Amino acid sequence: MKQYTFLSLSVLGAVSIYATVAAAPAFAAPPSGCAVVSRASGQETAQGVTYQNLVLRTPDGDTTFKAGHLTLHGSGETPEATHDLADAASLLLMSAMTGHHNAACTDWLNTQGKRVLAGLQAGKSYDLTWQNATLTHGAAQVSVNTARYQMQGGSATASASLGMDGVSFHNVANQDLLPSAAHATFSLPAAEVPALMSAIGGRSASAPAVHATISSFDATQGDSSLHGNGVATLTGNVNNTSASGHLEITNLETLIDKARTAKQMKLAAGMVVARLVSHKHGEQNTWDTKWESGVLTVNGFPIPLK
Repeated sequence: MKQYTFLSLSVLGAVSIYATVAAAPAFAAPPSGCAVVSRASGQETAQGVTYQNLVLRTPDGDTTFKAGHLTLHGSGETPEATHDLADAASLLLMSAMTGHHNAACTDWLNTQGKRVLAGLQAGKSYDLTWQNATLTHGAAQVSVNTARYQMQGGSATASASLGMDGVSFHNVANQDLLPSAAHATFSLPAAEVPALMSAIGGRSASAPAVHATISSFDATQGDSSLHGNGVATLTGNVNNTSASGHLEITNLETLIDKARTAKQMKLAAGMVVARLVSHKHGEQNTWDTKWESGVLTVNGFPIPLK
């Protein structure tokens, strides 16, 4: 699985909030070269759909996403379209967490993105909740008790929020540095959603820029916590993602000690340098920051995290 630090995962977490916005074989499904989807049972309601034991895997079987329960409130123009949106949401969540892109998914995801855009322009909202979800990528595994994504349209700018709680890792590099919970609220141009969806799960080389305003971002790992706000330019490729704004970390010393214990000396040294140029307020270290091409710039001082 792609390796991310506690700080860099905050950017990935922002990307991952674009896992927006589908139970029977008769419905339109992702192309066979993109993903295979199955469900134990499903129920349609006036508000959307509910699934039990959703399983989505890549055709090579190397990556599998399972959710014990998935609910989508915010229907498409037909029941088939609603099922497609739920499939697309799960595929994007899986792709964002693994950094895996599959060109066979590109056109299908762009079509689903256009449906989402039409719904947002009509003033619709989307509310997705995954419960007891597990992502397996090779030998690595990430489990999430609850993940919830919400998006509201009605204007040229869509507002959204993402929350992930009860996150745990197995066979993931530096897992003691990764957050157990993360929450974000943000807004973005609705017209940019389709291209971003197709880039996250599809062809990363064609990743467009999506301009997001992040009103708040919070992540916690043990006694340490990260808080931030600002603006970001997001793409389907985390290495091409950039962000700037205000950042606060509580109990930074704990993270430095964990990095040293994990023998991540370059990361530990970077956090020590960041501490030196920070403003200290009680247990909080604060910065005005910029993230670009894997480099965190603090008050004009570059701190590479790769």
